[in-house]
Amino acid sequence: MIRLADMQKQAKELSEEDGEGLVAYLLHGLSGVPSGPDDNEVARREEEMDSGSVTPISHAEFVSQVGRATR
Repeated sequence: MIRLADMQKQAKELSEEDGEGLVAYLLHGLSGVPSGPDDNEVARREEEMDSGSVTPISHAEFVSQVGRATR
């Protein structure tokens, strides 16, 4: 049986691309994890932006709000 600590150590040794693939694989296997917006939600949000009823934010502001550094 593989121990979690061994798996974590191996995961740290993965390339960034392989690590992202592993994360996607693990998230796909979890129940209740949202897969993202559906086409209807995307269309609704595009309409809101096009109509001017919402004000879009810059990428830099988005990144700062979610707490991630730019690459």
